[in-house]
Amino acid sequence: MPIKKISDFQGQDGAVFLSADADGKDLMPEMSLHFMTLTADTPVTPHVHDRVEIYIFLSGKAKVMTGDEIKEVSTGDVAMAPIGTPHAIQVLGNEPLMFYALNSPPASSCPMEPASDEVIKKFEDA
Repeated sequence: MPIKKISDFQGQDGAVFLSADADGKDLMPEMSLHFMTLTADTPVTPHVHDRVEIYIFLSGKAKVMTGDEIKEVSTGDVAMAPIGTPHAIQVLGNEPLMFYALNSPPASSCPMEPASDEVIKKFEDA
């Protein structure tokens, strides 16, 4: 495996995604890792999927939902969403939110599905 720059894995949207390689070689067959930067106008709307997702927050502040829990998070906080658990992120303030999202199995193998209207309303109203 060559040593590369993190920018080698950066997509057009600025996000970094490490998972199965495009040519079919599995770089990380059991999980995927994303490095994300969100702003207030780019929320992660309530959704579910058949994978575990763990967020590790590096900077900024956000309202985060995992299941029935909705809290404000900031640098150093961790949020965990087990398989099938609705979760969402909304940036608070003007500072971008930077975080890692770890997924197992890889995000590419388990697409996101929108959460129910009831869950979406609960997050919006919190």
